[in-house]
Amino acid sequence: MTAAAPAWSQSEAPDGETAAAIDQVTVTGSRARNRTVFDSSVPIDRFGAREVQNALSSGDVGAALQNLSPSINFPRIESSGASDSVRGIQLRGLAPDQVLILINGKRRHTSAVLDTESSFAGTVPVDINAIPPNAIDHIEILRDGAGAQYGSDAVAGVINIVLKKARTGGSAQASYGANHTHFDPTGQTLTDGQSSTVSADYGVPLGDAGYLRFGAETRRRSPTERAGPSDAGWTSYNFTPADQALDGKVLFKSGDSRQRNNSAFYNALLPLGNGLDLYSFATVNDRQSDGSAYFRYPGDPSNVLALYPNGYRPVTHGDKRDVSVVAGVRGDAGAWHWDASARHGGDRFDYGVSDSVNASLGAASPTSFHLASFDFRQNALNLDATRSVEIGLPAPLNLAVGAEWMRETYTSSPGDAASYAAGSITDAPPGAQAGPGLRPSDRYDGSRQIRSVYLDAESDLTPRWLLGAAARYSDYSDFASASTGKLSTRYKLTEDFLLRGSLSNSFRAPALVQTGFRFATLNFNADGTALQTAALLPASDALARSFGAQALKPEKSTNLSLGLAWKPAHATSLTVDAYVIRIRDRITRSSDLQSDAITAYLAAQGRSDIQSVAYLANLLDTRTKGLDVVLNHDLALSGGKLNLNAALNLNKTSLDKVRQSSAALAAIDPDLTLLTETSLFRIRHASPDSKLILGADWQAAGWGLQARATRFGKLEDFSYDSEAPLIDGIPAQRFGAVWSLDLEGQLKLSKQLTLSVGGNNILDRYPQRVRETNNATYGGALPYNFINPIGVNGAYFYARANYTF
Repeated sequence: MTAAAPAWSQSEAPDGETAAAIDQVTVTGSRARNRTVFDSSVPIDRFGAREVQNALSSGDVGAALQNLSPSINFPRIESSGASDSVRGIQLRGLAPDQVLILINGKRRHTSAVLDTESSFAGTVPVDINAIPPNAIDHIEILRDGAGAQYGSDAVAGVINIVLKKARTGGSAQASYGANHTHFDPTGQTLTDGQSSTVSADYGVPLGDAGYLRFGAETRRRSPTERAGPSDAGWTSYNFTPADQALDGKVLFKSGDSRQRNNSAFYNALLPLGNGLDLYSFATVNDRQSDGSAYFRYPGDPSNVLALYPNGYRPVTHGDKRDVSVVAGVRGDAGAWHWDASARHGGDRFDYGVSDSVNASLGAASPTSFHLASFDFRQNALNLDATRSVEIGLPAPLNLAVGAEWMRETYTSSPGDAASYAAGSITDAPPGAQAGPGLRPSDRYDGSRQIRSVYLDAESDLTPRWLLGAAARYSDYSDFASASTGKLSTRYKLTEDFLLRGSLSNSFRAPALVQTGFRFATLNFNADGTALQTAALLPASDALARSFGAQALKPEKSTNLSLGLAWKPAHATSLTVDAYVIRIRDRITRSSDLQSDAITAYLAAQGRSDIQSVAYLANLLDTRTKGLDVVLNHDLALSGGKLNLNAALNLNKTSLDKVRQSSAALAAIDPDLTLLTETSLFRIRHASPDSKLILGADWQAAGWGLQARATRFGKLEDFSYDSEAPLIDGIPAQRFGAVWSLDLEGQLKLSKQLTLSVGGNNILDRYPQRVRETNNATYGGALPYNFINPIGVNGAYFYARANYTF
């Protein structure tokens, strides 16, 4: 659904949810302890427990956020290195690392791997799916720049996930679902993507007011296959008789990966007396994901016929372990309420491949390889204090001050020797296919420290006029310091109609992973006619410096927001917010630098194992404009309560400046630029220009029904068909809007037991097909473009049983 719980009164709210979303107290966006969503000077969404559970039908927290908010998209990337295992969300069309994730108001660490191949290649997202779904009580989304309040990364906004804290009772849940779809490219009716989940959580009281809530979840998901039949004459390298025999068969892989996911959490509060509270919470996630690389034909130089007489498709493996622990104590000292905490976050990713080969080693090559390990750690100490000060205004001044010390470390470790070895067969590519592995000389071990202080003040200057201001100073041991500020205001024309706005500047420091990550992947060349090994290098690498790479600088942004909130009736609310976000020195992945001159230069440097080079750089200034509209209405219907809601996001990103020049690159090949037009095209067009969610939630004593219709607006992507129509000067395809309909019904057999059945995308909609002319689908193998958030899996149906005790 698009807004939080319906406007039940305290006494009649089902499932423990109380008050309308716009009247509920939120902890995000303001440090005032009694600020409601409606009173806020910035746009905030609050989604309650039942909405979150309904949106979590597929088991992914990222997919649930996409279901809940029109401002969030969660593209389903596949066959893209670590993106098969770690996927990031987009808020307001910006990159996944330009939104800050909080758990219980505390910063969440990022993942250990860089996104190398998606529409926002070069970003380091928070692995939102590492948060246990059954731990979530409710979710708050601040749709506004908040760098001065929360620090780096809060460029597009903040998502705060609040964990369960009920003192008593528990719940257990089991669900099963699968995709069932008609797949036009093969004419088949498919049932795959089977997913089973079992979870439980329980609360134990600690003293008179404390609690310990803990739980665990395990989930298994089978892969989906949405590749089309391949034209071997196009996709094979030599078109040998053995290659020809595979013509018209489904050889490649498109769709979701196989996944095994286990997670656990706890959330605890222990009163110590004298106004002191000890608290702690933690999450743990262990995930194994199997992805897919491109098929290698029997006659391909990367094949060893003695091992794979019929060709092979490597299977990538991502083994991921994520842990987060927070502990703190809070209390009162005079008029101050203070909170001191420590936190640790760690994310480790082990990357491997099976059903592969190092063709340069011939028949002696292993077929399974460990490619690399990446490990990111973040440790922090925080001290925050708030108080109210009477200064003669209609309301007290809410004052907050705080300081943070944070240390981050990042290491990368090499793969097996065979994963990067160059064997004696010189006419075969060295290294493991779907790799090669990281070499010992490319290992990285880095660290940094960050110190920050902030001041936040907010008060009603008149009974109708609220004004807030915030400032933050941060000092990075590996970068310069940064100062950010924010002004926000709200004016009530009446008690039920207000105007609001904010002006802020934010920054996003380069992630430590961005400064040290390197890897090589197999990807398309510039015109999509062949595959090549592309090396992504850190800006500090000597080879990258020879192409013009320079040390990364922080991104700097300004955010302007203007809006209104209106309650025309007790059960109806409307909010409208417009925004402009300007980002300078935006970090992005350069295009794969490739040409005959580049090939000769790489050979002269002893790097004939790669065909192109890319690196991260501050190459762009962008401007994102948009509009958010949210409408809610509650009414009594057929012995129950019905909440109707609609939410719309309009969003467009344009380029203010592109830094294409590099004297070093021009000396190697004067015809090359750092970013191709196709790379720039995706930044402007890869997110839908609009997203509309229409929702209905009806609840009665024994029944419940939710319906959600989502319209993903049109988007464009470049095309490998040179005869495709020109958009912004390059061959591209416009993909039309597509609707998705989700339904769920609940039967409440008792106060304890609820059975639910439902489906996502029950009308089995797919994005518009990729143009089939001139092999824009890579010989028919990839009939759908992956960037559309609706995905390529078709309809998904599920059943769920929930028991509370």
